[in-house]
Amino acid sequence: MTRVLAAWQADDGAFHPLPAIRPPLESSSFAGTALTLRAIQLYGTNHDDRIARASRWLRTAKPRTTEDRAMQLLGLAWAKAAADDIRSTAEALIAEQRPDGGWGQLPGLESDAYATGLALVALQTAGRAVTGSEYQRGVGFLLRTQLSDGSWLVRSRTFPVQPYRESGFPHGKDQWISAAGSSWATMALTLALPPQSAPQTMP
Repeated sequence: MTRVLAAWQADDGAFHPLPAIRPPLESSSFAGTALTLRAIQLYGTNHDDRIARASRWLRTAKPRTTEDRAMQLLGLAWAKAAADDIRSTAEALIAEQRPDGGWGQLPGLESDAYATGLALVALQTAGRAVTGSEYQRGVGFLLRTQLSDGSWLVRSRTFPVQPYRESGFPHGKDQWISAAGSSWATMALTLALPPQSAPQTMP
């Protein structure tokens, strides 16, 4: 599978998604590049050149959305890019944090759990302390917006292309992006938990 993924790398070093109308889940070349880079890094062999080319593309490409910025940061961190590149990319993502502590997928959209959870996971992966002010403000946003059933509601941006089917996750037609947003939010909160001490064993 990693050989198949590697073969899809474009001449510019990126892994571009197929044309899709399901933002943000299928629309970002930054996401395609970062996630493919990570997959071939973890499970492939002899892909150092492809990882380096993907990292160069991530470093020079211009992000437009929170998804782009967060995935750019994740990819650079996973590729062990230069510290200055990781730092400047993290600072650009932090600059998009809203007064409510969250991030929005687009400038004109409300802050939500998808964008906020993803941004926080990216920042932690890039070495930002979970005790830092920006991370804790994001945690505060997630805690305030979590619903009583444990999920988060994230509004869908997609144009429907298939019949609606109930998955069992709450929020009706918004369930798919809400499930993804709830996953990112849960990861971000889990990363912020204090370290657990090893259980004591009987002698």
